[in-house]
Amino acid sequence: MVGYTLRQERERQNLSISDIEQGTSIRAVYIEAIENGEYDKLPGAIYTKGFIKNYAKFLEMDVEAAAKEFAADMAELSAESAAVEATEEKKESAPVPDKKVEPKRENKSVGYSIYDGERSSSSKLIVAAVVLIAAIAGGLWSWFTSSSEGDVAQVDPPVKQVQPVEPQPTPEPTPIANANPVPEQKTDGVAVQARFNDRCWALVTVDGEVVREGVIEGGQTLTWEGKENISFRLGNAGAVEFFQDGKSLGVQGAIGDVVDKTFTR
Repeated sequence: MVGYTLRQERERQNLSISDIEQGTSIRAVYIEAIENGEYDKLPGAIYTKGFIKNYAKFLEMDVEAAAKEFAADMAELSAESAAVEATEEKKESAPVPDKKVEPKRENKSVGYSIYDGERSSSSKLIVAAVVLIAAIAGGLWSWFTSSSEGDVAQVDPPVKQVQPVEPQPTPEPTPIANANPVPEQKTDGVAVQARFNDRCWALVTVDGEVVREGVIEGGQTLTWEGKENISFRLGNAGAVEFFQDGKSLGVQGAIGDVVDKTFTR
């Protein structure tokens, strides 16, 4: 595990977690999570990879080897998670044995005999015969009645006239202005706008004072102003585009790169 490798090298160099935090600007809680392999406490795989590369660089280790070891850790964790999910799905899909349905028993009162059954059957036959005779009589009566009345002419219902609907003209689309315009900033010192196109951990220092530290969500454009300088440390440099005086300065690195950038008067 890459965290174990980093911790061994840190202890070999007699460095504390506080020393690593000051040298890399990575929070101590993130350093401990990396060393313990608790990746669920970190802000995502991209940022974790950037932290690990920065940590290895500070210890003067092979940065690419550390990144590959982290990728192997993530693949192993993904395989274990898939195996657990497959086991749970197998348990949930196991067939449930059908319950045996016992035949319903007919409760007969005391004193029931075969003669009672025969009398019941005879009564049912008599009732059925009466109903059949009544149906035949009703049919004959209807036939004689319809014959005496003669044929009735059929009249088709009037057809309702439907007025055609004139098609309505389709309104032309109204052009939409740029959703995130970056206004031109004028100041006597230094002003920087940063557009975050994706999540990025950032440490922002204005004139030597830390004004922002943590993960900034994508879709935001933030502005900082100072008298002398503004410095940035980015954990995902490819996600941030910088602007000065309304002009784009582009991004300062690739996705996942840890980059330091300073703007002066």
